[in-house]
Amino acid sequence: MAASSALAAGGLTVLAVPASAEGVCAAPVVAGGVTTVTCSAGGSGSVTVPDGVTSGVITLDGAGGGNANDGTAGGKGAHLVATVAATPGQTFNVTVGKRGANAASNPNAQFGAPGTGGALVAVTSATNAPLLTAGSGGGAGGSGIGSPAYPGAPGGDSGSAGANGNGLVPDAQGGTGGGPGTDTAGGAAGTGGPGADNEGANGSPGAYPNGPGGAASQGVFSPTGAGGRGGAGYGGGGRGGAGGRYGSTGGGGGGGGGGSSLVSGTVPGSPVTLTQGANSGDGRVVFAFHRTPAVTAVSPNTGPATGGTQVTVTGTDLTDAVISFGPGTPATGVSCSPTSCTATAPAGSGTVDVRATTPGGTSTPSPAGLYAYVPVPVVTSISPSAGTTDGGTVVTVHGTGLSGAGAVTFGAGNPATGVSCTATACTATAPAHGPGPVDVQVTTPGGTSAVVGAGRYTYQLPPADIDVDLVAQPNLSLLVPYLSYTLTARNTGPGTVTSATLTATLPPGSSATGLSPGCTASGTTVTCAYGTIANGAASAKTFRVPLNLLSLGRVTVTGARTASSPTDPNALNDGASASCTVVSILLVTCP
Repeated sequence: MAASSALAAGGLTVLAVPASAEGVCAAPVVAGGVTTVTCSAGGSGSVTVPDGVTSGVITLDGAGGGNANDGTAGGKGAHLVATVAATPGQTFNVTVGKRGANAASNPNAQFGAPGTGGALVAVTSATNAPLLTAGSGGGAGGSGIGSPAYPGAPGGDSGSAGANGNGLVPDAQGGTGGGPGTDTAGGAAGTGGPGADNEGANGSPGAYPNGPGGAASQGVFSPTGAGGRGGAGYGGGGRGGAGGRYGSTGGGGGGGGGGSSLVSGTVPGSPVTLTQGANSGDGRVVFAFHRTPAVTAVSPNTGPATGGTQVTVTGTDLTDAVISFGPGTPATGVSCSPTSCTATAPAGSGTVDVRATTPGGTSTPSPAGLYAYVPVPVVTSISPSAGTTDGGTVVTVHGTGLSGAGAVTFGAGNPATGVSCTATACTATAPAHGPGPVDVQVTTPGGTSAVVGAGRYTYQLPPADIDVDLVAQPNLSLLVPYLSYTLTARNTGPGTVTSATLTATLPPGSSATGLSPGCTASGTTVTCAYGTIANGAASAKTFRVPLNLLSLGRVTVTGARTASSPTDPNALNDGASASCTVVSILLVTCP
């Protein structure tokens, strides 16, 4: 309780039901959804898995080996990181060994003192079944102390043999290094070096499983160097052999072998890091229990099948999560806090579960984590395919993937109104647009439909009905030398006439004079061109038909619309005629 209070005061939080840690293991600490328990060197202890956890990342540092009396270095321990399955309340036992002792320099010693191998660093189950072991380094071999003296050999790193000691062949040879521990046995003992007077003592093999390195005594007191002691491991390293002796000259001892590492019970597919020869200090074990993440919301929860949608995933314990959209389809651009992640949805189809994966596991699928891929809409036809430039035409757009459409456009940036869609059809009111063809496209959460010929809509000017009127009038003077005609184009709508051509046909043998601008005469035909005529307005052109002594009787001139734009919907009023009766050049009547 005192440890918990101190941690809380320091800004860290202890779980309400914390992981327990006993012996060499410190009190558990929670930060960012991760419960961390650090076990330091110096003995054994245990750790209990906290609630809400399905796995744990465990880091082990094997202990380094001790140096020889002359400073020759011991070997280094392994660095191991692995993820193991865990259940709340489960107990892991730990043994955390210290670095091997350095040999003390003693001028009165009768042989060169070796370093001690690093002690055991291991995690076992509640029944002490081995799970993870980080091999420790072997101790360095002692140097010969005669004259001349030969240095001993460095201790082996985890998983490696100790080096052979130095000496004089054949008088006082060095001992061989101890063998490395393996995953099936302890390392082999080093052999003593031959000598003219004494052969060095052999080492001893390492223990197995999770055993210490070989540690037999020197056996012969002489100026030779003793073999370095092996490092502990799943298979302990063998002790090196001592050097041989010739007179007062002694060979150096072989280095102790490094212990082996063990990786067992890890979560399938989880990464494992094993680096041999990484640690020269004390052993250490660190447990990191990540609570299993949960996804509580996805926004937006729909997007195009092509991917690329920026999505916010809300939940708990999401720190450093990998976000996936369906099995085996990871998102990109993921950035997470403990309660939310932003991510870019990958391409996909259908409705998928968005899940978060951390070292604590993978979130459970739930309706709140569903994401629907919306297919890109496709336009297959439109009906009608034409309408007036004023807009207002109700158009049906046929296709696929049209439901949920946010817009139907008639040309770029020209949205329709009154849009209503099912999966296969949309009805929309065409907006106003200038004359000519445009592309009709549908936009949904799945994207915007491609431009296709089947989606072409043509804007046409509204029709304009031209009513043709022809009026004749005699010249009112003593004589009647000609008849005056007014040919009128009257626009009865609904559109605006942009251009029109009216033609008057004269009696045989007649001709026209006094033509208004825009009119031409050819024989008995008068052709008049008209410009813009607004709805309800009219435009008139005049011409004259001269009379002569032969122009007696009925004179009839007809007028007709021969061309106009836009379309004229009513042909019934496209013609007119005017008749006059010529009694003499003194008397003409035009009813």
